[in-house]
Amino acid sequence: MPYHSLSVTKTARYFTSGPAISEAKGVLIVLHGYGQLPEFFLRRLQPLADAGWAIVAPEGLHRFYLEGAHGRVGASWMTKEAREDDIADYVRYLDALSVKLDLTERRLVLLGFSQGVATASRWVAMGNTAFSRLILWSGVFPPDYPWESGTEQMKSMRIDVALGTEDDFFDDSLLKTTASVLEEKAVSFTTHSFQGGHAIDTDLLQRLLD
Repeated sequence: MPYHSLSVTKTARYFTSGPAISEAKGVLIVLHGYGQLPEFFLRRLQPLADAGWAIVAPEGLHRFYLEGAHGRVGASWMTKEAREDDIADYVRYLDALSVKLDLTERRLVLLGFSQGVATASRWVAMGNTAFSRLILWSGVFPPDYPWESGTEQMKSMRIDVALGTEDDFFDDSLLKTTASVLEEKAVSFTTHSFQGGHAIDTDLLQRLLD
């Protein structure tokens, strides 16, 4: 059955940590995973903020209760329902945030974690924000990545792919799958493994950014 849609204005949240963007050693944009809130996601990245990185953490446009109808709340970037609309919405939202924060002339590092990996990848291909580096952490590279519009962007930046050895959601086949996709398109990348689970390893991330 066909559905109808219309565009509306929605208030989106983003969180920041570290020095002012104009005074930072670099700008790191981090896209959280499914069911997370960026406010708490940023806490793990505090050492990077202390080291002089300005960190921007947008929130997915869909908030929901994690268990039942009350209690803890998480956010999501999209679901399978009306997915094309959600993708277009979050790309517009993230580009608008980049303009609001005057990031267009800065050297930007984009990190996607878990569900944020697909979100970050699609933003690279479909958005108007340029990045010098893309870090794909513990998440699935989107199988429907729009290579017709995103190949040159992928080739123009440094790409890192990271996964923990004790990740509860993925094993090393994730790295192999992502690697095969990027290799097929002649996109250069570096893979990284660390001792840990489905989380950001701050020590590894700091080494990548230093």
